[in-house]
Amino acid sequence: MDPIINDIENTRAPDKVIKERLLDDDRSEFEKQTDEALYLSLQELKEQEEINSIYEDEIINTYTNETRNRKELFRELLFDLNKLTKFDKDIKEIYEIIEPIIDTYCGQFINFCELDEETYDNIFKIVGTVRTNKKNIEALKTILIKNH
Repeated sequence: MDPIINDIENTRAPDKVIKERLLDDDRSEFEKQTDEALYLSLQELKEQEEINSIYEDEIINTYTNETRNRKELFRELLFDLNKLTKFDKDIKEIYEIIEPIIDTYCGQFINFCELDEETYDNIFKIVGTVRTNKKNIEALKTILIKNH
């Protein structure tokens, strides 16, 4: 016997249709309009909260990614300089100048720092003697700017 035909034979008849009448709404027209306006306002509020939540998540993700990228950009340079601070007084002085600047840059509080010409030249003269990747020094030049 065909399973489809067997299923049809075993299917029960649908229930009888029952018509129900809702209770009469005895609210005034003003109350009905007020309730409708309140309902619409709540719906708009929920939609706006959802939009704001998505926007906040995007802002936080963008900030977090940018901070991570900036820290990674200077991680190797700071590590190389920090190793040498225990042995070289000049590098220690330079490290103490640029480490807070880099930290502030990585935290996205600044995008660059202007230095007087003497300090700028001294930093890059000493940093130029450190064995590190040249791209690290070039990255440092993007945030340390000579004040003319």
